[in-house]
Amino acid sequence: MQDTRYKIKNSGCRIQDAGFRITDKKTIMHRVSCIMYHQKSRASCIVHHDSKGFSLIETIMVMVIAVILAAVVAVRWSPFDTIKLNSATRKVAADIRYAQKVAISTQARAAIEFTGTGYNVYQNFASLILAPNPGDPCSDSGGNFRVDFSASRCSNFSSVTITPPATNPLYFNSLGTPVNAAGAAVGNQTVTVTYNGSSAITIEEGTGRVSIP
Repeated sequence: MQDTRYKIKNSGCRIQDAGFRITDKKTIMHRVSCIMYHQKSRASCIVHHDSKGFSLIETIMVMVIAVILAAVVAVRWSPFDTIKLNSATRKVAADIRYAQKVAISTQARAAIEFTGTGYNVYQNFASLILAPNPGDPCSDSGGNFRVDFSASRCSNFSSVTITPPATNPLYFNSLGTPVNAAGAAVGNQTVTVTYNGSSAITIEEGTGRVSIP
């Protein structure tokens, strides 16, 4: 039998043989039966049917990976980090203001000296003053104004660090003006509080105004 070239179309199911040798009627009937079976399909009877989709296991794996990624993102950008940073910043700013008020009310110079993880508030260049809240766990056991964020008693602010201002210790005179140890006025001072982010506290030159941008 001679080589036969043929093309059969039926409801979008297509067969095209180029140079295919037909040896008997059984082969042709097989092709036609295939066309009839797939008359509602777009799949080819000659080309392997490519069934695309996700199995149940693949779907579950994708969901598990998505949940893990969401958890990592939630931990990395947790709103609790922001709350902790803001709380620590407000505390530091309030304690700076307190040192300033002590200087004004007693008409004697008061100072706040910053460390990497806290600060001390004292008067007359040496004596620590009592904390405004003696029960503050961040103060030392004697109620002195010695704040240490790295201490176990101050666990709410653990891992919070502080970058001191250019003038450290920072003094306030009887007018509440920021000055240095010699009593000379200083320019604007910035204290930076850091915990998975940072927040700046500014002490303005002359007025001594303490602000958080």
